[in-house]
Amino acid sequence: MRISMFDAVRNALRVFFANLHIILFISLITGGIGALIADGVTGAVFGYIERHYAESDPIRQGQMMLVAAQLVAMFAMTLWGGVVGAWAAPATIYLWVQEYNKKPASLAGAINYGIDRFPDVLKAHFLAFAAVMLGQIIILPTIVFGLQYSFVDAIATLKPGERGVLSLSSRLTLGRRGQIFRTFLLGMIWWVPWQLFGTFYAQDSGWYVMFAGGVVDYAVLAFFDLVMVQYYLSLYQKATQPEPGVG
Repeated sequence: MRISMFDAVRNALRVFFANLHIILFISLITGGIGALIADGVTGAVFGYIERHYAESDPIRQGQMMLVAAQLVAMFAMTLWGGVVGAWAAPATIYLWVQEYNKKPASLAGAINYGIDRFPDVLKAHFLAFAAVMLGQIIILPTIVFGLQYSFVDAIATLKPGERGVLSLSSRLTLGRRGQIFRTFLLGMIWWVPWQLFGTFYAQDSGWYVMFAGGVVDYAVLAFFDLVMVQYYLSLYQKATQPEPGVG
């Protein structure tokens, strides 16, 4: 049974806005704080470079600051998003579990579900997230990793103890990558302006702009988690029942 992109996006939007307060809480922790940490670490590196190269080699200083801004921010976000995201992803998927089971979702339920699934999700989520983040150095690997690891969070969350989550996701997405790619194009409405212009503007506009950008950034990822879990479940003739008695 294959769900259409239109139906999956419509369902995800409905669940997203019905539980907006939960999405915002998860996004504040994962995206907002993560953006501030990355910005703070980058600023510390900038300060170090300015102290050591400002007078002796200003040209080298400018070059190093540009490279450092990208690499340090990427490392910090990879570490934060890889670890904290391993809680946030199942906490987000919990919203679909509750929708699937026709039960109301709660903030406490989302927090606890994420904590319960964290040990099973951590390794797979971290590796997949790191691959996508590091792939940003060259655009093509980011697209490839993003497509083949699209089901990692859903598999690791809904099938605790599953081994080879990344390879399983790669196999299961083979026949759906065109649909997944078209779905991700929706995210470009946010990702392209934010990555190309927003992050640079935010760095000069106060911490609250960076924080807000990080919140929106993760909220967009949360929306796609709600879409991807539907694509994953629809691979089966009989949709896999998420953990019974959750809620």
